[in-house]
Amino acid sequence: MRWNRTIQTVDVHCEGEIGRVITGGVLNIPGATMAEKLHHLNSVDDGLRQWLCSEPRSGPAGSFCLLTPACDPRADVGFIVLQPDQAHAMSGSNAICATTALLETGMVPMVEPVSRVTLDTAAGLVVATAECEGGKVVRVTLDMPPAYLAKRGVI
Repeated sequence: MRWNRTIQTVDVHCEGEIGRVITGGVLNIPGATMAEKLHHLNSVDDGLRQWLCSEPRSGPAGSFCLLTPACDPRADVGFIVLQPDQAHAMSGSNAICATTALLETGMVPMVEPVSRVTLDTAAGLVVATAECEGGKVVRVTLDMPPAYLAKRGVI
């Protein structure tokens, strides 16, 4: 069997909840904004999410953090959450996982004792402040956009 698709991920956890952060192997997702990229993943081409979030790569509670080039010039990186049901605009625990992976892998330079990473999401800019020590992220806080109603009448 020959490999025809390789995607690199880093497993990180936020208080025990695992977030797999995609660090390479995904081509550009079409869209001029993160909201357009999210729409593309959910409405046009859902194959990446289905492939990643199915066994043997994941399971019913698994999440993948998709990193893309930022659409907003104020951000360091674009961020979309892939879960078994669909792609989502934002997730706090996954944003913490993505921030940790970005800093600890060197994709975004770590500055001790405090590093800031700005994530471009379909929900708006999320600023993550990471306390760092000895090359490791020890704590992350998030400054997020206001919450909003995504769907009405769904139980």
